[in-house]
Amino acid sequence: MDGVLASPAFWAFSQARILAFMLVLVRLTGLMATLPGFGQGRLPLQVRVTLVVLLALVLAPVVPRPPADVDGMWSLTGVMVTELAAGLIMGLSVAWIVDMAAFAGQLMDTQMGFSFVQFMDPVTARPASISGSLLTQLTLVLLLVAGLHHQMIRAFVESYRILPVGLAVPVDPQLVIARMGMILVRGFQLAFPVLFALFIIDFVAGISGKFMPQLQLITLTFPLKIAVGLAILGVLLREFGPWLGPFLEAAPREALRLLVRHG
Repeated sequence: MDGVLASPAFWAFSQARILAFMLVLVRLTGLMATLPGFGQGRLPLQVRVTLVVLLALVLAPVVPRPPADVDGMWSLTGVMVTELAAGLIMGLSVAWIVDMAAFAGQLMDTQMGFSFVQFMDPVTARPASISGSLLTQLTLVLLLVAGLHHQMIRAFVESYRILPVGLAVPVDPQLVIARMGMILVRGFQLAFPVLFALFIIDFVAGISGKFMPQLQLITLTFPLKIAVGLAILGVLLREFGPWLGPFLEAAPREALRLLVRHG
C-alpha cells in the first residue's frame, strides 16, 4: 500500500480525476442553477447540492478529460469560469421557455385587470400575476412529464464534444437576441386570443360610451373582461400542451446550438 501511495503515477492519476470531477461539477452547477424546477428556491439547498454532486460523480468518468495545460490557479480559475458560463447558457435555453409562458400570462393579466394582484410564484420565487403563475407552473409540469430534464443531461454530456473543457464559450449576440425576440413573439402569440377578445370589448365599450355617456362602463366591462378572459384562457389551456411540445423537444438542440462555434 505504501508503494502505491508513493508512486507519482498514482498521484497524477488521482489529480486528473479530481480535476475532471471539479470541472464537471462547475458546468453542471451552472446548468442546474438556471434549469427551471431545480435551481429555484422552492427546492432546498441541501437537495440541490446533493443532486449536483451525485450527477457529477456519475458523469465525470464519461466526459473527456481536461487539457493538460490546466496547471495553475489562474488557469484553473479561467477554465472554471468558462465551464460555469457554458452550464448557465444551456440552462437558459430551457428557462426561456418558462419566461415565454410567464410573459404571455402577464399580458393576459394586464388586459383582464389582474395585473395589480401580485403574489410569490413558487416556481421562480419571484412576484408573479395569476395567469403568469398558472402558465409557468403548468409549463414546469409539462417539462417534467416530457422528460426534458433527462434529455438535458444527455445534452450536457454531448456538450463536451461541441465545447471541450478549456475552450472559451462562443457567445453569438445575434443568436441571443433572436432567442429573446422569440420569447416576445411566442408569448404574444399565446396571449393573442385573450388580447383580441378583450380589445373587442374595449372597442365596443368605447363606442357605447360616446352614445350613452351615462353608462358606468368600468363597472360593466370589468367583470365582463374577467369572465371572457378566463373563458378563453380555459380553452387555451386545453391546447397548451401540444403548442408547447415542439419548444420542449427543441430545447436540448437549442442548448447545444448556443455552444457551437460560428465561423
